[in-house]
Amino acid sequence: MSNTTLTTHPDLRILLDQLGQALGSGLRSVVLYGSAARGDYEPGTSDLNLILVLDTLSPAVLEQLSPALRRWESRRQPLPRLFTPEMIADSADVFPIEFLDLKARREVVVGADPFLAVPVHSTHLRLACERELREKLMRLREGYVETCAAPRHLRRLLTDSYTTFVALFRGCLWLHGDQVPDHDEEVVSLFCAAADLNVAPFEEVARLKHDERLNVDEKNLFARYYAELTQSVARVDRFAGEA
Repeated sequence: MSNTTLTTHPDLRILLDQLGQALGSGLRSVVLYGSAARGDYEPGTSDLNLILVLDTLSPAVLEQLSPALRRWESRRQPLPRLFTPEMIADSADVFPIEFLDLKARREVVVGADPFLAVPVHSTHLRLACERELREKLMRLREGYVETCAAPRHLRRLLTDSYTTFVALFRGCLWLHGDQVPDHDEEVVSLFCAAADLNVAPFEEVARLKHDERLNVDEKNLFARYYAELTQSVARVDRFAGEA
């Protein structure tokens, strides 16, 4: 589905109308990001991820937003991220991976582009890549403790984690100085080549995510997937020096 089609999505048009009525000129920008902005949107499974930039995020303004955003959530869409222009300027050092992804692929639906002039520094990016990889690996270990006895839940853990790690791999590739592809499978392939990892477990998890009926041993796949992810932390720590 094209970005043009997505920006005319009925639920999005209703949301924009409601936001305009509730906030008027206090709504600075609406930005579409994620799979919808990269061309990976899959109707029925992908989300419409939005950022709203407002003059202020006071309790009164948040209350004004509430009816429109509660309806949006009722349509099974994620709650938009809320920023002011000042918050964006102050957050690039805290969210370098997310901001680089936004700067690379976004669709400004309403107002001015709030990310056009936001700088992201490599020092902040390197620390974020390592910290996020370690933290997500910790969550993956905890998830395995909870799901290892239930194959269906273990499959869900694998497929849910795949999206999370692909987002981190994008940041790692920027740190390495690579041109980051749009599509998830290409991101994984390029990252595994750069980090000297075996791409096969990631490919199998991707196929599970796309509902391919694979006859796999979930525990064996998890072990191979986890082993490569564990190696990735040490490899990424060298990326800044190689770029």
